Amino acid sequence: MSLAFSGFAAPLAIATVSAAVACGFLAARLSRRMARRNARESGQEFHLCTDAYLTRDATARDLLRSAAGLPPDQFWSEIDAAVSPLPFRARRALERVLERSRHVSAERRALRDDSPWRRELAARRLRALGAVRHRRALRRAMAAGPELVTLAAGFALGRARDRRALEWLLAHPAAIERRSPQAHIALLQSFGRGAGPALLDALRQRPATHRMQRATIEALALCDHQPAAAAIVEELNDSWRDVRVAAARALGRLNATAYASGLLEAIDDSEWQVRAQIARALGRLGAIEAVAPLAALLTDPSWWVRHHAAHALLALGDTGRRALHLAAGSHADRAAREIAAEALSGGIPGAALGRRRSAP
Repeated sequence: MSLAFSGFAAPLAIATVSAAVACGFLAARLSRRMARRNARESGQEFHLCTDAYLTRDATARDLLRSAAGLPPDQFWSEIDAAVSPLPFRARRALERVLERSRHVSAERRALRDDSPWRRELAARRLRALGAVRHRRALRRAMAAGPELVTLAAGFALGRARDRRALEWLLAHPAAIERRSPQAHIALLQSFGRGAGPALLDALRQRPATHRMQRATIEALALCDHQPAAAAIVEELNDSWRDVRVAAARALGRLNATAYASGLLEAIDDSEWQVRAQIARALGRLGAIEAVAPLAALLTDPSWWVRHHAAHALLALGDTGRRALHLAAGSHADRAAREIAAEALSGGIPGAALGRRRSAP
């Protein structure tokens, strides 16, 4: 009897354990499903509350209460979805209220966390809300570093248009020296068009690193600060190639027609990247006096210099077109004939395409 009972008990125990495991699995799955549904409903409620606040059908207290009901990660996800796409005034109206949220206060405290990764995340999150109320904490985090934290805090302060932060970054370029040139430019540009005077002052005083010098020139052009053209043309004589490239590109973007002569003086630069950008800028400026020098560049060893010179001539109207027709029909140099024909036809001949290099 005992043997028979033992033989029956083992399968029963196994079945009981299996049933318990299955029930646990189902319970966990049901719990996750309910959590997702609750999160979805809370998110919808938050979106409705933001809309109601903007139409004055809800108070700031209602909005803060709705935000407090969201888990931290979901709150920041909803900010990206509900606030970031709004027009400026509507976004600022919501930001002024939500900056008092407990979630935002938690990120401000996290700027002092021992983990650099956590401090960087806090700075990136605060950037999503403009961070006007938290500029002092962000400045401390920016100065403390390391580079990733400095960059993230700098972007947050850039969105807040914090002039003191911009001046600090320009005075301490080593704080982000290992970041990419594109990161430097984007960071300075994030401070908006109003940053032009501070950037111009920094350029006149010579930034301490070439990377910040280049970024300052590019940012001045991107924020269309016209008074910077006189200082930028001087940078065509800089010892660093990328600074000269940035200066030529910036003069074209700024439509600095008064400084076409400065570009012409530098058109024989030893670096092909500089010559290419000078040719491109002269075309953008409509500098008719540049027709002969640009025609001479049609025989340049670099495909990109020839390309930009030919298309610059095309942009100079009838005079430039005549120079292109002459080169395409009778120039002794085959490369000049091909690039002139390409510009006139609007296409790239196969032979020229095969020799194409990376864009400057």
